[in-house]
Amino acid sequence: MNKEVMLMAESNKETVRNVQAAWNENRLDDLDQYFATDFKANSNMGTAGPGLAGAKESHRMNGRVFSDRKAEILDVIEEGDKVVLRNRATGRHTGPEPWMSAPNDGTPYEIESWSIYRFRDGKIVEHWGLNDARGLITQIGGQLPRRAAAPAR
Repeated sequence: MNKEVMLMAESNKETVRNVQAAWNENRLDDLDQYFATDFKANSNMGTAGPGLAGAKESHRMNGRVFSDRKAEILDVIEEGDKVVLRNRATGRHTGPEPWMSAPNDGTPYEIESWSIYRFRDGKIVEHWGLNDARGLITQIGGQLPRRAAAPAR
């Protein structure tokens, strides 16, 4: 691998580390420098809106339900224009109201989450994220939504 490619890979990994630190510390304004203006967030909550603004709103919405949220980086892997991040997320379910039928009693949780960031010209242009929502719901005493019964034929 030539020196220029190695520097770019390290730069993208460092960007993802900086982004994770900004999320952890609620420094949402700091995120703007790392994301392209046409950033596409494939994992935003449906009610939060598109792009980085929607990702920030998703973060704020989650912060109202879960306090003491932190994500510890477990792995960072870079391949081509993508960086994959595996985290351990911890926090407490504190409210202001029950979520997924779980009481807002401060119950702690610990789950893993995974993110894929795609870069163009040193900026993040796309993100996909996945977390262990089932594990989270189970740990805080919630219930998964029930499927609607299939219509009779």
